[in-house]
Order: sequence, then C-alpha cells, then structure tokens
Amino acid sequence: MPDDLEKDEDSGQNIDHGEYLKAVNHPVRRVILELVNEAKKISYKELLNTLLDKKTIKEEFALNYNLDYLMKAFCIKKVEENAEIFYEITQLGNVVEYYEQ
Repeated sequence: MPDDLEKDEDSGQNIDHGEYLKAVNHPVRRVILELVNEAKKISYKELLNTLLDKKTIKEEFALNYNLDYLMKAFCIKKVEENAEIFYEITQLGNVVEYYEQ
C-alpha cells in the first residue's frame, strides 16, 4: 500500500491523506462538518437551508459537490430513512471538534 494511503476502520476502504486534508480544510466543507457534527444527524433539506441562509453556499449544486467530496474522504456518511436523506459524522469527520472556532 502506498505511503499516502491508509485503511479506514469504519469502512475498510483506503484513505488518500491528501484528499482527506483537502476535504477537511476547505471552508465550505468545514462548515458542513461542523453542522453535521453538532446535529449528530441532519437531513439534506435542513443542511441545504442552513447553508443557504448563512450564505455559505449560493446554490444546491455546491452542497452536492461538497457532500460528495466529504463522503469520498469518509468524513460523513449518508443514511436514508423513510425516503429522506440524512448525513452523520464519521470518526474521520470528528476532526472538526479539534478546530478552533
């Protein structure tokens, strides 16, 4: 296994540390991580509305792009319940707790 890859304990997938660092250090993705972490589980609709209200993003496409990036970096996971989509923080996503506010 290359030096920049490591196995994620939760998913068993290989993690690229460069991509992980890009995920958690991006300002929009950091706000998403903070919101998901605070809520423990947040719906897609609530997340979208909060980010639009805070003017963190301007359109829904930006949320989808950044959610995909965070999921590929194993920072959040998608959960479907009763035809509604929710997001939960993962162990790797908990790094947001260590950033200063």
